[in-house]
Amino acid sequence: MSHADRLPDLNLLRLFVALMEERHVTRAGERLFLSQPAASGGLKRLREQFHDVLLVREGQELRPTPRAEELYATLAPLLGQMMDAIAVSTPFDPATDHRTFVLGCSDAIAFAVLPPLLERFRQSAPGCSLSVRMGDQHSLPAMLAAGEIDTALGYLGNELPANARMKVLRHSSWVVLRDPATGPVTTLDAYCARPHALISVRGNLEGNVDALLRQEGRERRVVLGLSSFFLLAAALPGTQMIATVPDFVGERLASRAGLVVEKPPVTPSLTPNALAWNASRDRDPAERWFRQGVTAAMENAMTVARL
Repeated sequence: MSHADRLPDLNLLRLFVALMEERHVTRAGERLFLSQPAASGGLKRLREQFHDVLLVREGQELRPTPRAEELYATLAPLLGQMMDAIAVSTPFDPATDHRTFVLGCSDAIAFAVLPPLLERFRQSAPGCSLSVRMGDQHSLPAMLAAGEIDTALGYLGNELPANARMKVLRHSSWVVLRDPATGPVTTLDAYCARPHALISVRGNLEGNVDALLRQEGRERRVVLGLSSFFLLAAALPGTQMIATVPDFVGERLASRAGLVVEKPPVTPSLTPNALAWNASRDRDPAERWFRQGVTAAMENAMTVARL
């Protein structure tokens, strides 16, 4: 048997890198579209190939051995270069391609970026399709790790998978929306006296604003919790309710629903809106084209918010 015959195949090496980065058999398998038994079988073959246990279970995760750390330091860059070379050699012409791109984001982000992004598709990639998956800072990182989305956009928190790349695009501020027939809410007293609508994907009736108000010894009354920013256009007109929303969605909702936009008397911290993607697709021409389009659409949304 030659030395080459004893080398593990490329798919096993990719599994090893995924296991090292995910520290979890199921997540590593999902990343490579493998079932849990297939990923476990691959780990067994890797252990036999390298004569080392490689990863040891510790609680809910896997802890790498020194030998595994040594192998990863050598293999991960080499595999990355190999995948980059394959990606670069794969041509992409948006004018003739027919692939589907998958974007994960909140409905607020979708509301702001879809118009310019769809126009880019219409003009430059008429044969391509866009699929949008709704999520938040809790679910989007998991969707990215599982390969359910190509790109995540928005506030992504601190739980991105180890193999993710991230770029902060802009920081968004906050505005208040109200019916024009109601009075302004530029003072803290007026703001706290009004009933509030709150957007909460998970159903909580408390947000960042409430923590700030408590620091001032104040509180507000949230009378309506909604799972979607789109519903504010139907809920606020003709009522005394107000809603505190990101600036880039506030301007669009106001113009569509005939609402007034004001600066809030409390100032939640600026929210970083970031773009994240799988590092293995860093140089893929199609994915780079898509990320450029998403970035331009977000820039457009933020520009409108500042006008």
